Amino acid sequence: MIEKLVRRGEEIAAAAQRRKLGQIAEQLRTLVGNSVHVEGAQVRVVGRGIIRRWLVDPSLRFLGGGLK
Repeated sequence: MIEKLVRRGEEIAAAAQRRKLGQIAEQLRTLVGNSVHVEGAQVRVVGRGIIRRWLVDPSLRFLGGGLK
């Protein structure tokens, strides 16, 4: 019974993580375009000049602060 409860808790946590990753990816897509990819538990942003843009654009820096 405890194993079933633990498994259900893990499923709920994984679903919540997927939802949050999807939200973060959508926020990033609105800011940087379609160069955002969700791979497992990671959100990747690729493209030329992305670091420079992150340094200049305060909305990207604030979004990055919410990932901790």
